[in-house]
Amino acid sequence: MAKQHDVQIIKATKEHIERLLPHVRQADIDEFYAISMMSPREVLEKGLAQSRQSWAGIIDNQVVTIFGVSPGSILNGIGVPWLVGSDWLEKYQKIFLRHCRPVLNGMLTLYPELINYVDERNHVAKAWLHWLGFKIDDAKPVGVLNYPFHRFVMRAPSCVIPPR
Repeated sequence: MAKQHDVQIIKATKEHIERLLPHVRQADIDEFYAISMMSPREVLEKGLAQSRQSWAGIIDNQVVTIFGVSPGSILNGIGVPWLVGSDWLEKYQKIFLRHCRPVLNGMLTLYPELINYVDERNHVAKAWLHWLGFKIDDAKPVGVLNYPFHRFVMRAPSCVIPPR
């Protein structure tokens, strides 16, 4: 019989940041640096400060991820989803994916359009975004280091926004 895991998706706090920091995935660290030259701590603190909502994904008492949605443009209803994962996220990715879809639906009620960028090298994140149903554009140079990043987009089903 498969082990039952204790899974929690709860409001993220500074304590969760401290618990996650020693275990942030190298792919995420590389992505933060390439786009903004920010450290994981800076990204997480900014994320919690600017997000309308942010959550900690905890599995078996281990913070495996912190994620949220920040306002991109209130006028246009655009939200910027973000996620910082730990080395454990891949181990628990199926469990996490099953629990995050309702949170994604909640993001789409706040912001009818979600847009952000993912590093072309971050294969796990791209697979996760694809599984969730985001449209992933071709990579183009973006950020401080001008590395290739994919723009990813999701629109709420009832939302009709003219193409850009």
